[in-house]
Amino acid sequence: MRRHAVRVRAGPPMEHSEKVRIVSEQLKRLYVLGKKVKVYHGGTNSTRAQDLKCDEVVDTSHFDEVLSINLEDNFALVEPNVSMEKLVRATLKVGLIPSVVMEFPAITVGGAIQGTAEESSSFKYGLFHNICLEYEIVLGNGDVQNCSNELSPDLFYGTAGSYGSLGIITLIKLKLIPSKKFIKLSYFPTYSFEENIQSTKRFTESDAEFVDSIIFSSNSGVVMVGYLSDDAKEDVRTFRKAKDEWFYLHAKRIAEKEERHTEYIPIKDYFFRYDRGGFWMGRLAFKFLKVPFNRVTRCFFDVFMSTRTLYHSLHSANLSQKFIIQDLSLPFEQTLDFLKFSDVALGIYPLWICPLKPDSNVTLSPNFIKTDLVMNVGLWGELKGEDVVRVNRDIEDTVNKLGGRKMLYAHTYYPEDKFWKIYDHQRYLELRKKYHADNTIFDIYTKVKVKGYYKGSIFRGAINFLRSPFQIPLAK
Repeated sequence: MRRHAVRVRAGPPMEHSEKVRIVSEQLKRLYVLGKKVKVYHGGTNSTRAQDLKCDEVVDTSHFDEVLSINLEDNFALVEPNVSMEKLVRATLKVGLIPSVVMEFPAITVGGAIQGTAEESSSFKYGLFHNICLEYEIVLGNGDVQNCSNELSPDLFYGTAGSYGSLGIITLIKLKLIPSKKFIKLSYFPTYSFEENIQSTKRFTESDAEFVDSIIFSSNSGVVMVGYLSDDAKEDVRTFRKAKDEWFYLHAKRIAEKEERHTEYIPIKDYFFRYDRGGFWMGRLAFKFLKVPFNRVTRCFFDVFMSTRTLYHSLHSANLSQKFIIQDLSLPFEQTLDFLKFSDVALGIYPLWICPLKPDSNVTLSPNFIKTDLVMNVGLWGELKGEDVVRVNRDIEDTVNKLGGRKMLYAHTYYPEDKFWKIYDHQRYLELRKKYHADNTIFDIYTKVKVKGYYKGSIFRGAINFLRSPFQIPLAK
């Protein structure tokens, strides 16, 4: 990977190499001993309890630097634990941005690759790993290998979505595009499932640069269409300050007015517009704490409402099985059928709809689907007194029957035989063997499966929720 570029960090040039050497030596030793390792990243956006039993932990939390940005060819060299917030801050300084930026500031580059993350530009550019050009990976035997579309392409395409089960990514080369100051965002109210998804599809076929939608009920929704812009000619709206309204509530009021609306949003406010309140899951914290949910209380409790805090509380209290938190990729042609199923079987609203480009090379991708357009359905809400395993298995079976896949950051309840009917087991095993992952690295099914029921505590969750803003370090 070329390093002739604008330097964006201080420190000795060999600092990254030294980090890689330490990880490499650790894996070489453990490979000989045949001991399994767990990788500590410093945090997670998975909703699963972290219960893998391992012999040793490899700490990669300090791989958190944007090493350089190339202004000639528009790419960045980035370590895997760089957050979206830090990445955007560094690239905006030189007038560039990644073409896909996840909505939560704490999502890391490595997590986005391994977790096959997407956002509202993904109908145009694909998932986050689709904008990556090259990886440096420490293999299970400690060897350090670069891979790309031309160099070891099987490892390059096999790594995305593998949840770290083929090796430890230590450096990423990713594409950048020119930035502007604002996103010009237009809102188009819709009045049925079919109108919502048809309108969403129609805008993906236009010159739009960002498209997503929210469904509030079977007869109310809004499609949001964005363009990069340097001139704010109309209303400027922000979503990151405590006094600002949560984005989904703002969009809901526009939908209820049943009128098209256009406004200008500063680019960072747009990228991270769903962070405050975790889309809408933060409203459940008010319910558990028995606090009224209104604009005054949302402002007062704003320090607790970032996704960093909400995830920390979820994990510390082990409460994730009280919710359905699933992202489901479906062929466009079958999305309406899934929405009808969800309406009857679950009744969870709002729903997030994000159109995505199909993924033809990455077999572990949720978008490895035969269709011209994938529709991601973000299904996030409270599970009301039902059997958590049964409900999740019903969702998995329905998605599978409709030719879709789920994102594996969430609870995964597939029996092992059903899991490997969806994914290419033989190819995966060949990659594990070829790149020496067997001895030291857990396989993907072991990493993503949920073994049973979690024992959680709402009381402990409430205490940790109130303490967490003062315990979680912010991104540097």
